[in-house]
Amino acid sequence: MIILLLMTAMAQEPTEIEHDNRADRLYKTFCVSCHGERNEKTPYLVDNTAEEKTKAIKRGKESMPGYSWLLSDTDIADLISYMDNLKTE
Repeated sequence: MIILLLMTAMAQEPTEIEHDNRADRLYKTFCVSCHGERNEKTPYLVDNTAEEKTKAIKRGKESMPGYSWLLSDTDIADLISYMDNLKTE
């Protein structure tokens, strides 16, 4: 019974801070070389819909590779939110 409780506790949804930290790490790993530290380089169209941004991340666009093989839908949504915030800061 104790093992079941421990496993349930470990399976809880990540907190917002954990999502932000993961998005920051993903950005720094896969995006910063082209988009810049503050998302100031290669065009990132903040006004595009989340669906358009998701499609670009999953399939790639122009010289950007697709990441559907690596990133979950949650990762992509977190990354889009992170990049939007970088662009507006």
